[in-house]
Amino acid sequence: MSDGHGSSPDTPSGWASNQPPPYGGQGPAPWAAPGAGGTPPPPGPPPQQGPYGRQPPPPGGQPYGQPPPAGQPYGGQPYGQQAYGGAPYGQQAYGAAPGPYGYGTPPALKPGVIPLRPLTLGDIYNGAVQFIRDNPKATLGLSAAVAVALQVISLIITVVVLGSLAVTLTEMITSQGRSGDPDQVLAVMGGAIAGVFALVFVTLVIQMLGTVLLSGMLTSVLGRAVFGEHISIGEAWRLTRGRVLPLLGLAVLSAVMVYGAFIAIFFVGNVLLAVLIAANGPAWLAILLFIACLLGAVVVAAFLYTKLSLAGPVVVLERAGVGAAIGRSFHLVKGDFWRVFGILLLTAIVTGLVGMVMGLPFSFAGEAISPADPLTGLPTGIAGLTLTGLGGIIASTITYPFSAAVTALLYADRRMRGEAFDLVLQTAATDRGRGLGTSPEDLWHPSHAASHQAHGYGAPQAYGHPGHGAPPQGPAQGYGGPGQGYGGGYPPQDPGQGYGHPPQDPGAWPR
Repeated sequence: MSDGHGSSPDTPSGWASNQPPPYGGQGPAPWAAPGAGGTPPPPGPPPQQGPYGRQPPPPGGQPYGQPPPAGQPYGGQPYGQQAYGGAPYGQQAYGAAPGPYGYGTPPALKPGVIPLRPLTLGDIYNGAVQFIRDNPKATLGLSAAVAVALQVISLIITVVVLGSLAVTLTEMITSQGRSGDPDQVLAVMGGAIAGVFALVFVTLVIQMLGTVLLSGMLTSVLGRAVFGEHISIGEAWRLTRGRVLPLLGLAVLSAVMVYGAFIAIFFVGNVLLAVLIAANGPAWLAILLFIACLLGAVVVAAFLYTKLSLAGPVVVLERAGVGAAIGRSFHLVKGDFWRVFGILLLTAIVTGLVGMVMGLPFSFAGEAISPADPLTGLPTGIAGLTLTGLGGIIASTITYPFSAAVTALLYADRRMRGEAFDLVLQTAATDRGRGLGTSPEDLWHPSHAASHQAHGYGAPQAYGHPGHGAPPQGPAQGYGGPGQGYGGGYPPQDPGQGYGHPPQDPGAWPR
């Protein structure tokens, strides 16, 4: 067969008469049937890289699109091996500019006040502030109401006790013949001291009740705020009222454990100190013993306080009893004690400084109008106490919800780190966005934990990565495994498909 420009072999069966020359060849070349003898044409220059995503032609001058010889994989390169000089799949070639679709970590899902992944200190504090901003009525309003009630009750008790003491002292001083009686003076002073202690005790009990109730309601609000939902004060009370008694029991038991341990260690130290002094021991040893006992009591109290710090959110969100909540809090803090302790300590310092700065002007104003003689200027003294209490109300309105939010978010962070609870929250948030899923009050139950094991090694990955940082479970899992095509066993596709071509080397994935 000839086209008028010389003779050439007949076109093989199955080939088009206008078949193009081999890819990368120089000029026209005579056609030959596969496997035919003869002298092969001289090799042309090495093939150049085609457009983005195009693969170079197979070696040996194999025409592009021609079926490979028997025993040779499609494309001339054994599948699963990287051609020399080629960049591994998912990695940027040397010297090339990064593309817009490089391998990266997508942001974590954030439907509410926090991203649904293990939290950093900044995430916890930002979430606490965002929690207050997004729910001003249920946080600032509720805190202000509780703070006002506590301050009013404390002010009434203070006025009653101080007023009674002032009347007694006035009668003793003005009564003829009684001012010099030592027994009478001691009795009055003893009554005054007992009254002050009773005042402090009752005030602490009332503040504990109010703080426990407020913390429980704020935790209920935060349980919804994680999903971006808002509830009213009435709904927060409806969610919390069934947990008031367990919260009170937890508060009493926690106070007994923390303060009891402190007092017991300090008491034992004082007994040893008294024995040492009675035995005429050296003064330096007595001072050293006192300091050691004081530090030991502080360390034990701080340890117990940290271990019990997450029991409140457990009672409210997991609907647990007092004993179960204490055990659960010990379990959650285990393995990350120093981080939990550091965040709680920093929060106490921050809230203390903020409260002092906000209440200091009112304290100065109250001191300025207080009378020099409290026995003759009781009304003015009450006005000074009222101003001081007003500063306390303003400070408590800000610091109470922040402290409660930090504790609850720290509880959520410990569950996400220790139980992969972020996967549960991500799934629930996605379902609730479609109007499906479980109620948020039920999701916090420990039975919904994705796993009771900690996250795998490595930094936490973003939403969508299996195992949250865990390594692959086998060579055949995931795309890129040796001997498997993209998508689990499908044959490799045309090497010129470009973007989305399967990886050439299973070891080329970033680890």
